[in-house]
Amino acid sequence: MIQTDFGNFDGTSWERLCQLAFKLKYGPSYQRMPASPGDYGIEGWTTDGLAFQCYCPERHYTQDELYDAIRDKITRDLGKLKSYAQQIAERIGATKIRNWLFVTPTINDNELHKHARKKEKDARNWELTILTEDFNISLLDAGYFSSEFEQCRRNAGTALQLGPAVDKTIALPEAPEEYDKLIARKNRMRLKSRQASPTFEAELSEFNKIVQGKFLRCDHHLATIERTSPQAFAQVIRVIGLYADEMQELKYFWTGEPNQLVESVKGELGNRLEKELGGIVSFSDARTLADLVVARWLAVCQLDFSEPVQ
Repeated sequence: MIQTDFGNFDGTSWERLCQLAFKLKYGPSYQRMPASPGDYGIEGWTTDGLAFQCYCPERHYTQDELYDAIRDKITRDLGKLKSYAQQIAERIGATKIRNWLFVTPTINDNELHKHARKKEKDARNWELTILTEDFNISLLDAGYFSSEFEQCRRNAGTALQLGPAVDKTIALPEAPEEYDKLIARKNRMRLKSRQASPTFEAELSEFNKIVQGKFLRCDHHLATIERTSPQAFAQVIRVIGLYADEMQELKYFWTGEPNQLVESVKGELGNRLEKELGGIVSFSDARTLADLVVARWLAVCQLDFSEPVQ
């Protein structure tokens, strides 16, 4: 599963969305090539000579890895046109393929266009009856079908995602080495009303342990969500990341006590998680996750108060 500006995809969900987009864009002229007994290097074609092949990486690659993966996929699938020319001809009839469209979420390296020029020249030299003499290859990223993708989401009743996906490393920055001291300073302010108690230091110590424990469990909890449901994890990270940005202003204008700010943030984050992930997480799970994330925010200074608010 990878994150894109248009959603989170694996190979299956990317092809499913692309198939819907092709049908919207080209209407009855577009014909899907079911992958049974094989796709033969195309997943659909139009009667005026366009052929389509979809590809989505199964995980986030480095830039070099992504280039290699796309290059090899182009080479492999284009070769199927030669290997299965007879089977393709029996299915597309009198249509001749003039443009083979390779549709993938992102094109990351212009060397891929150089590779496409080489492969289209190779394909012309095959002199296949299913290809035109000026056969060419086009590399299309997700932006070419942005209108159709949006319409597909509307048709499915899926909420639109405005703006790019939130990167996990931005939403979950590394904690400083002395996170325990940050937690202790903030907890002392949160418990200011109890400072006159003779047992205050002991209570503060126990409270610090509780918050530290929640902070340490937070990343493990999120890692479990990422492993079991990458799509839900991406939505969780988006909610957390966007609210963390919004919260940066809130902490400066808050006029109540520090602990009231913490509880307000915790409640609002829980509400947003429950609302945004309706049907995916329960009320209790949303509140538990919000509690752990707020403990993390206290440890990494995303939620801070340098002095008590009067």
